Amino acid sequence: VEAMFTVRSMASRMGNMFSRRMNFSWSSPRPVLARLLRKSAMERKVITRGGFAAAVASAAAYVASESLSRAEELGVHQPPNVYLPTNDQAYDFRIFSGNGNPVLANEIAMRLGCQLGRAIIGSFQDGEVKIRFYDSVRGKNCYIIQPTCYPPNDNLMELLLTISTLRRASAQNITAILPYYGYSRQLSPIGKDGEGTSLAAADVALMLKTVGVDQVISVDMHRDQIEGFFDHDITVENLDTTKSMLPYLLSLGLKDPVCVSIGRVKKTKYLRDSLTKAGVDTDMGFLFYQGKGGFENINDDTHPDETDPTTVLSHKTEFVGDVKDRDVLILTDLIDTGARVTSAADHLQGLGANRIFALTTHGVMTGNCVEALEKSAVEEVVMFNTIPLKDKTSPKIRVLSIAPLLAETISRVHTCGSVKDLY
Repeated sequence: VEAMFTVRSMASRMGNMFSRRMNFSWSSPRPVLARLLRKSAMERKVITRGGFAAAVASAAAYVASESLSRAEELGVHQPPNVYLPTNDQAYDFRIFSGNGNPVLANEIAMRLGCQLGRAIIGSFQDGEVKIRFYDSVRGKNCYIIQPTCYPPNDNLMELLLTISTLRRASAQNITAILPYYGYSRQLSPIGKDGEGTSLAAADVALMLKTVGVDQVISVDMHRDQIEGFFDHDITVENLDTTKSMLPYLLSLGLKDPVCVSIGRVKKTKYLRDSLTKAGVDTDMGFLFYQGKGGFENINDDTHPDETDPTTVLSHKTEFVGDVKDRDVLILTDLIDTGARVTSAADHLQGLGANRIFALTTHGVMTGNCVEALEKSAVEEVVMFNTIPLKDKTSPKIRVLSIAPLLAETISRVHTCGSVKDLY
């Protein structure tokens, strides 16, 4: 943020200098700077990684472009290898944000060197959602950043109506970016006791298809099978966060770490292999519940419902592996009530574990989750900002940013680059 304000200040000073020298009038550099940085990020990837020097060069290019006609008369040549800003209509993309996580959306836009599209996504007095766009989207590729977190119904309806509005406004391609895919835990039409249950994960996919989405980008969906709920003509990118979390894990100075899976065996194995490849020898362990019907694999959808902590805690936790005097990494895709993580951490501490870290992507954090984590054996909970935590903070909670991964994904999708290389 300081860098961007510095760039704008420098651009203002340079603009005043050029205006006095070349006798032309100009306004604030912010809109044209935004267009230039956006074009650089999307087409040349000059500032995709937040290069400050590139931003300063962009500010200079703005001033040069404003005075181009006068500069030619004075024999001043255009700087080489710099894209000069053009009319906004020349850009074929727009990035919009819902009310689910506007802070994350702004961070993504800043990393891409652009501004969010102008839109009002609000509601009437009775709560009815209304959408209005102030930027033209005709013939453009549009990206909507909206996690369907709490309140899930409102955020989902905002997303659906935003996509529908863009489709009716003649957007060429619409990509829904769901950092958190809500309703992802409802994956079977038949419950474990044979009762009928909702298949909400598939219903959300059907709704997105109906309103006209062309591509869906999400982060660590609850199950890989959700990708199969979408039709073949809708591209789905399910981003993995292991590489994004790895640098922080390496900074912890782990001692003989053990990766313990809670419903994420494949991802846990990938994390173990990544740590080993980075020079940290790592093992794996497995957690099980023992209930009335014997062992219940916590990695299946038959494990006790995360939304009912009393049911989880009534089961006996069993562990296969060795954690004595070793650091433990408990891996799960989301933390809701925290019952599974806290019960697992307390059990592993009883087995002689050293430091216990809980790694998750989505911090749903309902009820007394924060208090439960603070009282547990967990030393630190590491998560991403796919869901805004708001006032759910604790010294034990470490929040990493998912914006670099999503910004780079948008850039590669827009330029037809490879996304799989990111994870």
